[in-house]
Amino acid sequence: MIKSWSDAAWDDFCYWQKQDKKTLKRILALIKDIDRNGYTGIGKPEPLRADLSGYWSRRIDNVNRIVYKILDDTIFIAQCGSHYRDK
Repeated sequence: MIKSWSDAAWDDFCYWQKQDKKTLKRILALIKDIDRNGYTGIGKPEPLRADLSGYWSRRIDNVNRIVYKILDDTIFIAQCGSHYRDK
């Protein structure tokens, strides 16, 4: 599948590349699992509600989440961090 990143998600991903390799590996594992299994698999996938209806989240760790949706053959990644983390 094609991966499409929002600007915020890409910024988060670049942050993890520089700051925390363990978290980066977890994000990559989640993306690989999303590619293979869609809306099931590791990270406790759950559908989001209200304004984010149509998106799903998976746990990166206790605080951070990857937020995504799948359209046709594209995974759109909206977020891969948390507003709780200082930038």
